[in-house]
Amino acid sequence: LKMARPWFALIVLFGATSALNNGLGRTPPMGWSSWNRFLLNISEQLILDMGTAIVATGLKDAGYEYVNVDAGYLTKERSANGSLVVNSTRFPNGMKHLADQLHEMGLKLGVYTDLANGSCGLGPGSYGHYEQDAQTFADWGVDYLKVDYCGRDVNVLTGEQYSHWQLFGQALNATARPIYYSICPKTIAPSNGTAALFAGQTVYSPPLNWTHAERAAVANSWLVEYRNNVDHFSMSDNASLCVDVGKPCGMISNIDAMIQMAVSSFSQPGSWADADMLEVCNFGHLNGGMTQAEYYAHFSVWVMFASPLILSFDVRTIAQEHPECLAMVKNAKALRVNQDPLGHRAELAYQDGNTTASITQQIWIKRLTNNQHALLLFNRGSTTQTLTFNWEEYGLSPSQDLFNIWSNSSLGSLRDSVSLPVKAHDVAFFLMTES
Repeated sequence: LKMARPWFALIVLFGATSALNNGLGRTPPMGWSSWNRFLLNISEQLILDMGTAIVATGLKDAGYEYVNVDAGYLTKERSANGSLVVNSTRFPNGMKHLADQLHEMGLKLGVYTDLANGSCGLGPGSYGHYEQDAQTFADWGVDYLKVDYCGRDVNVLTGEQYSHWQLFGQALNATARPIYYSICPKTIAPSNGTAALFAGQTVYSPPLNWTHAERAAVANSWLVEYRNNVDHFSMSDNASLCVDVGKPCGMISNIDAMIQMAVSSFSQPGSWADADMLEVCNFGHLNGGMTQAEYYAHFSVWVMFASPLILSFDVRTIAQEHPECLAMVKNAKALRVNQDPLGHRAELAYQDGNTTASITQQIWIKRLTNNQHALLLFNRGSTTQTLTFNWEEYGLSPSQDLFNIWSNSSLGSLRDSVSLPVKAHDVAFFLMTES
């Protein structure tokens, strides 16, 4: 196999930079969001029930601490003094009460707004109100803020976009309350690689001319995807799920966007490329549906990306209906790979094509602390394939102990390489330790 360039040279090229100065996100955030599973159909009681279930299922102990209320909690209009107005029918006790209740459970509250005027939900957006809204969120006791970019009035094509993200972040910092800042910037898709199908269209990603230092300074995480994720491995012919008929959407499309639109070495403690909320464990409740094997692939790649891990399934029923999926997202070895304090994102060591349709194999390698590595063999194809990785060609010690994370079993000490059959849409996921 022809291996991609090792990551060691990339780290030297870009060096270290300072992240957003709020001290948060030293490892990728872990939590739950209302959006993928419930969309706008949310309420105070639903969020509190989810918080209770996150504790009861052991997800909190596994590290999932944020409970994020996405679009749907605000009214469209502001009050006479310009303040945000919470929907009192859905959230009768207000957001401060909700934050207090979650904090008593040992959890943290996240909420949603938009950079511009308007939003993808019911709220008005925060354009012209950054300082006022930042103080409102701080007064409520908010710990995590997702800022979308669905509204108007901020130009995607100029430096105006960056200055607005920066102003909002500065307003949050000025409140003196630590609030994780998650943004959804946009840019115009280029005409090469997997982005070619979206060439000239607006996609979620920092503009490619944003430097490493600029990304690190503006937010704790920044969304990267061609189109919003759906609960499907990959599809291109379903108008009810894909925004653009005939163009790919689903988990595979998100992976391809992360490869092309987000330089791997730009992710670092305090500033992460965000592959979007996870669709795992929904099993088609809302849009499409994946198999358990495909959820293993989905979760494994997000783990290797050092992406935020934001779940979005019904936590109240997961232990009874899908215990294997619950065990997957709680797996301590997988989470250790995502949360490794080095903060390195996995490098793509090999793939066998350059378009979404032509890629059937991908191999990822991620450097960890204690001189370990994580290795992911991903079969994107429709039949079982044998995937081979030669780690000595990639600059690693020739003798390695391999532990299979998902089968919880050891392959023992291997020399130079590993070669394994991997079923369609599935992965083999290993911890590697020099032996």
